[in-house]
Amino acid sequence: MDTRAEMETELVAQLQVAANSSLFPASRITTLIQNSHKWATNLFIWNDLVKAKITSTQATFEYYDYPDNFRSGTIIRLEVSGDSYERKNYEDYLDYKENNSTTTKKMFANYGRFYFTNPVPTADGSDDMTVWGAVQADPLSAAGTETIFTNNKPEGNEAIVQRAFGVAMRRIDPKVSETAIAGSIAILAKLNLDEAKATQRDQRLDHPMFEVPNLFGDTRLSPIGRFNYQP
Repeated sequence: MDTRAEMETELVAQLQVAANSSLFPASRITTLIQNSHKWATNLFIWNDLVKAKITSTQATFEYYDYPDNFRSGTIIRLEVSGDSYERKNYEDYLDYKENNSTTTKKMFANYGRFYFTNPVPTADGSDDMTVWGAVQADPLSAAGTETIFTNNKPEGNEAIVQRAFGVAMRRIDPKVSETAIAGSIAILAKLNLDEAKATQRDQRLDHPMFEVPNLFGDTRLSPIGRFNYQP
């Protein structure tokens, strides 16, 4: 199953109804597939849907509106003038700034349809800003449209059909419906985990797992933490 039309054909077969069924007319079958596709592509952040948008910083602006086509809370990377900003939990971001009012630590946080950046720029357009976030998938408006799963994760298309089947069966057999939807979620969760595992195979560059301080170094000019090395 590569296209919307092929998924519709499979759904009709699983429902065991005629192609021109009054219970499930063609328009209903299409809607079931389209809605399930939208649900599946929004359930997780998929690599194939992460895009970059370039904009400019604005003076005194700490936060910016999400790009219109970005899904809320999905900005995963931000760069300002080529410098990478670390993504932080929003509450931790606020607490850190409250406790360190003059910090110039390069970081950002998501909150709703906004993203917050630190440090705050002092001049309009002084820096280029590049943000990476997940966009909405194609709505499968044409019968021949393929999904993001078609060429690399065909099981994703099977999950879409399975979820569409589950929704169609809600009033007919709630238990069958629940089982089908749960199975669909399980398939997509595994595919998303596989993506994460594939990324974990990449060796981190200049990111040691453990950074052990030399507590018995030759110098006492720069003590680590709050230890006092003075005799």
